[in-house]
Parts: sequence; C-alpha cells; structure tokens
Amino acid sequence: MSAPSGPQLEVEFETKELGGGEVELDVRVSPDHVNPIRERLISTFTRRLNLPGFRKGKAPRALVERQLDQERLKEEIVDDLLELAYEQALEKAGIKAVGRARLADAEISDDGEFTFKATVTRRPEITLGGYQGLQVTRRITRVTDAEVEAELGRLRSRYAKFVDLPADEVIEKGDLVLVDYEGSVEGERVEQASASGYPLEVGVDELFPELNQALLGARVGEEKEITTASAPEHFGPEHAGKPVVYQVKAASARRRQFPDLDDAFAKQVSDLETMEALRQRIRDNLEVIGRAIAEDGVRNDLTRQVCEAARLDIPPALVSRAMDRRVAEIEEELTRRGLSLAQHLNRLGRSLEDWRADLEVEVRDDVRRALVLDEIGVREKVEVNDEDIHQEVHRLAERDSVPEDRIQKQLADSEQFNSLAIRLYHRKVVQFLVDHAEVTEEVAEPGGDEPPGVGSGEEQAQDS
Repeated sequence: MSAPSGPQLEVEFETKELGGGEVELDVRVSPDHVNPIRERLISTFTRRLNLPGFRKGKAPRALVERQLDQERLKEEIVDDLLELAYEQALEKAGIKAVGRARLADAEISDDGEFTFKATVTRRPEITLGGYQGLQVTRRITRVTDAEVEAELGRLRSRYAKFVDLPADEVIEKGDLVLVDYEGSVEGERVEQASASGYPLEVGVDELFPELNQALLGARVGEEKEITTASAPEHFGPEHAGKPVVYQVKAASARRRQFPDLDDAFAKQVSDLETMEALRQRIRDNLEVIGRAIAEDGVRNDLTRQVCEAARLDIPPALVSRAMDRRVAEIEEELTRRGLSLAQHLNRLGRSLEDWRADLEVEVRDDVRRALVLDEIGVREKVEVNDEDIHQEVHRLAERDSVPEDRIQKQLADSEQFNSLAIRLYHRKVVQFLVDHAEVTEEVAEPGGDEPPGVGSGEEQAQDS
C-alpha cells in the first residue's frame, strides 16, 4: 500500500479484533493538527462576514464566534481530517485492508482532540500459484446457415404486421384475439370471472391456459363453453373451490403477416440493397458475437485457473457484507418487477434458507475471485487511470445510447464510481493474464442445425 498523501499527523490508535477478519481502530488525532484547521475555517468565515458597524472582515473575534454554527464548524473539520487520519492510522498499524472501512463516532473534544472509530476487514494472506504462461484454448464455433436463417426469422417477426383474420380461417397459435367471456358458478354469474375485450395472444397467455386451448380451431363469433376445475379465492369465499363454467366468444382476431425475404425487405431493415448482402452481414455479426463469446471463455478459464491455484482464507465479514449487497440488489430488481422476494421464491418453489445457501456459494466464489485478482494486480502494478475511466464512460454511453454527461453524473456517487473503478481494475488484471498466457485456437464444427442462444452471448460479449 502506498503512503497516504497529505501532511503527516500525530495519530494514536488502539486496535481490537472483532472476529471474522474484522478489526476496530480507535483513533485519536492531536489538537495540534485540529486547531490550525479550526483557525483557518474561522478566518475564512471572518473574511466573508458582514456585520453592521464593522468593515467587512474586521469584526472582533468573540463576535464572529458567536455568529458561527459550532456544529457545522466541527463537521467541516471532520470532513477535512477524517480520510487522511484513517489512512495514516491504517499505515501506522500495518493493516492491509480490503473493501471500504466503516467510519463512525467522529468527535472533537473541547480541547481540540479528534477521535473516531474505523472498522476494517484485514486483507487475507494469499499464496498465488503460477499466473503467467497458463495454457488455454480459444474455442470458436462456425456459424451455420441455420443460425443465419433463424436470425433472419427473428428480424422478419419484428417487421410483421397484423391483419384481420379472414372469415374462412380458424384461430391458430400466435393470433391476437379479443375475447368476451362470462363465468358462472352453479349457474350464478361471477363478476370477477367475466370480461369483455380481453386481449390474448393464443398459445402465449399463461394466466388462463384453458382459454388458450379453447380458442384453437375456433372462428370469430363462435361461442364455446369451457369448465375449469375450481374457482380461486378472489372469486369470493362462497365460490372458492367450485368448478367455473365459462361462455367464451372471440370478438375479433388478427394474424401476423410476415414480409417476404426479398431485396425489398433487405432495403427496409438495413442500408443494404440485396438479401444476399443482408445474409452476409448477419453471418458477419454472428461471427463477431461468437468470437466475443470465445474470448469470454478464455478469460473465464484463466480466472478459474488462477483462483483454483491460490490458497487463502476468505474473511467471513467480507462474505457477509457481499451477501447483504447482493440480496439488496435482487430485492430492488424484484420490486421494479412488482414482486417481493417471498413471492419470487414461492414461484420457484424454494425456501429462503436453501436460496440463501446457494447464493452464498456464488457470493463466496465472487469474493475469492476479487481477492485473487486484486493480489495479482498489486504484484503486477496494474492501475486504472483517467483515460481508462473516460473510455469506459464513452463505451457505456454508446451501448445505452445516452449522453456521456449522464454517465458522468451517475459516477458522482462515490459508490457508483468505486464499482466502476473496481470493474475496470479486474478487467485489466484479467487482460494481463490473457496477454501472458499461451492461447491456442480451436475451430469447432457445429453439433447440429439448432442455433445457440445468440442473445445471451451477445450480452456477455458487451459486458466483458
């Protein structure tokens, strides 16, 4: 760890082992370093103060101090000293910390002594195996005609139009239907089981699967009767558990009309003139994605090798904090989707205990990976500089089609900035492993005509 910048302070401290790899430092800073900052802040305030009867900046000291917000003054002194005092206490204690410290109980006594507590996690001792000259294979799979046609099919679907279903046609899977239905229990109409103009894509709706099945082969205007096993609770306690009979009618139906795969389509969806050129561009794009996936495989393999070869004890406190962050992120994402964690686990059919146990395994692996990459980065003097940050901001802005200043504003949050810096740091360490590895390339023939999951691979390539 490099020596902290700034003036050297008279720092005293006491340490207490908290367990789980955590240490508490009780830090004290001499009044000799606090009082000059207090004087500087008071002088600044005096120069700005304009009191009646005195020239600006010439009011008596006692009068000036009565105008001061003493709590605000203390806050500014703490802001000035806290980070520097923490860094120098850590340096003097010889503690190599990992992650961010928890700083608390910052106080300035009447005589000017500054005290605070810092809780840190010790960086564990890490014994690395070899991490240069590792052997790895870059596996690239050839793009097939079937993959190109599948991608064309997805593109064609996006440009499909819906037209009214001809009178002589029956409803098929994928048709868009507006349905009128009325549900009754033991001959009594149930309001909650009735609807008019209910929109449904046949074969896709998961909320009412019986309705999907009933509409297949039906015609617009034709009435059908379907019976479900039992009414749900929200239909009313008097109906719960009893069969529901539905009278169903398709009020209208529309069907996708796909464009022809011809030169006109190529011109519509791109800046190309022919289908042949469009097919070639799709093939080229799939090859780029495939190579990115292969590169991701190389990086993952090298990271796996160095992590498996390393020996270290992972601090439980580090795993615990990482678990808290991960659970909070998952709950936040579920909330955006209108779900609670309990609802999500109920859908998965999993208990909270089992889910947390599996998640902890993932989190522990992530913490181990981060610690090992950090250690390699320190040994090889890997650094993230302003240009790295600028290039990443530019990349993210292009990827998300947003102005760069929006990304910059997000990075004003120290948590966001630290997260970005750590991600870039680990990316540079992994690139060091790639640059110093023995990489052989293997081009594999595809196993069949089924296209791979192109979408997920593309996302991985973009985020790597």
